[in-house]
Amino acid sequence: MQFSGLAFFIILIAIASLLFAVFILWRPHWILAWLKGSAGLGLIALAVFLVFLAANFNGYKGLSEEEPVATLSFSQESSQRYLATLVDASGVESEFSLDGDLWQIDAKIIKWKGYLLAMGLAPGYKLDRIQGRYLSIEQERRKSRTVYGLSSPGIGFDLWDAARKNAFWLPGVDASYGSATFVPMADGAIYAVNLSSTGFIARPLNPTAEKAIATWK
Repeated sequence: MQFSGLAFFIILIAIASLLFAVFILWRPHWILAWLKGSAGLGLIALAVFLVFLAANFNGYKGLSEEEPVATLSFSQESSQRYLATLVDASGVESEFSLDGDLWQIDAKIIKWKGYLLAMGLAPGYKLDRIQGRYLSIEQERRKSRTVYGLSSPGIGFDLWDAARKNAFWLPGVDASYGSATFVPMADGAIYAVNLSSTGFIARPLNPTAEKAIATWK
């Protein structure tokens, strides 16, 4: 009975919609009015899309051939747990508790294609996430992972994700993902995080970090 009543209500709405459509189509000059209305709504939609697009582009930073984007230091809190202090290129400091033996940082990289590339536009990047990892495969499977986001989601839509999934609508934008290879964590280790158009490069800044890398390799 419930579904029959719902179906009857939907049919009434359909009939009302049909009658309203006939009333609109019966009026003279409706095509011109419809075209004007459609054009106006289309321009409003385009304006909203461009505002969201501009806001998303504003979240990215220009990238040269190889550029330092952050420093990362570690202090050990307990066995296989480290407090990671990240200072980005703007001087903003963030702290994360990472479980495991290794760390990795990722970024979303925007490159240009076609006429945009010919104009000499530099690639852009946005730090995406930092995570810890265990050396032992058994621990990696059994223990919980620590992953932290480093940026806020896109406004309206995610530019990087949209460029990957809808290349037709953004033909001049090429989205790629940059990741550092996993690097060992150690108490007192400090690393410089450099980023090129192909991904991250982690460079040790003190003897503790150099020793951790040498021992790990």
